[in-house]
Amino acid sequence: MRRVLSILPLLAVVGLAGCSQIAAIAPVGGNHLTEVRFATIDVLLQRGVVLEDVPTCTRGDDGTVACAGTTSEGEAVASTSPASDPDSFTVAVSSEVVFAGSVSAVIDAAAGAGS
Repeated sequence: MRRVLSILPLLAVVGLAGCSQIAAIAPVGGNHLTEVRFATIDVLLQRGVVLEDVPTCTRGDDGTVACAGTTSEGEAVASTSPASDPDSFTVAVSSEVVFAGSVSAVIDAAAGAGS
């Protein structure tokens, strides 16, 4: 009986740790704003763009996601993804579009690169 009672606190800690990890992951899955931000950063890294300010993103009243940051050389970085087609987005550096395509394809490619 003492052995069972001494194991219970350990099981509770393990269970809570698992819950906090799931809670930390949950906001990422399916969150359009977060996905666009990660995909924007992935595109910029793939193109060797060094960032001064990592893009931060906001959601407009119409659901469009817009992200803005700067390169290490002070150039503006911007990306947008429309609410009407959340899997599409464009990324621009100094108003020059450097990528237009699929959010999920960029994220999937980056995830595959780590394996």
